[in-house]
Amino acid sequence: MKTTKQIGDFGEEKATEYLRKRHWRILSRNYSVRGGEIDIIGYKCGALVFFEVKTRSNESYGKAYEAVDEDKLEKIKKAAGDFIKTYCRGGRVSVFYPFGIELKRRIRKTRTDIIEVYLSKENRDITLNHIKDWGNQL
Repeated sequence: MKTTKQIGDFGEEKATEYLRKRHWRILSRNYSVRGGEIDIIGYKCGALVFFEVKTRSNESYGKAYEAVDEDKLEKIKKAAGDFIKTYCRGGRVSVFYPFGIELKRRIRKTRTDIIEVYLSKENRDITLNHIKDWGNQL
């Protein structure tokens, strides 16, 4: 039996693979500041997105998205604010591409998304659900 941390790490890895297949540039993983943490920070087509990944091996504790309440969103916003303050200048963020290419990309919008990862028994089948702009849905 895997620990909760191992299940969470596995889910974050699957979420990262999912995003990369959809041409997201991953800027950071497990970005942490005092009082807040973001699982994945990604950039695509002008959108700087802060992803919260929730992994479940069953639904006995409810749907994965239900764990992202207003308190959790405030912690994400705190960490997001720190990331923007530290790494974004003039409405732009550094995005790295293959062969060491770094480009300053314009940020047109920011948002918080949730990626739910549901595991079947033995982790043979994985279902992902990408919920966009979760902060505006509460």
